Amino acid sequence: MKVTFNQSGGFAGLVKGCELDTATLAPDAARELERLIRGSGLSSSVKRLSDTARDLHQYEITIEDSDGKVELLFDDSTVPQSASPLLGFLKKHTRPKPLV
Repeated sequence: MKVTFNQSGGFAGLVKGCELDTATLAPDAARELERLIRGSGLSSSVKRLSDTARDLHQYEITIEDSDGKVELLFDDSTVPQSASPLLGFLKKHTRPKPLV
C-alpha cells in the first residue's frame, strides 16, 4: 500500500508532505498505517473544503493498494473525526517540500 500526503496552506502557507509505502516501512509502522487507514472510514475519493474559512491547512491524501486508488482532499474544518488518527500519523512523517 502506498500513501502520498501533502499539507499546505495555513497562515504561513508552508507545504509539507511524505510518501509512505508499507512494503518499505518498518513492520510495526506498516501495520499501524494499515490499521489507521482501515479505521478512518475513507474508502472512496472525497473532496470537501470549507467555503467560508480562511488560512486553514489543506490535506491531500492518496491511498493506492491492490483495490485501486482513493484521493482525498480536506481542510482543518472538514476532516472527518474518524480520520484524525490517520492524519496525526501522517503529520509525524512530513518533511518540508520546496515551493514549485
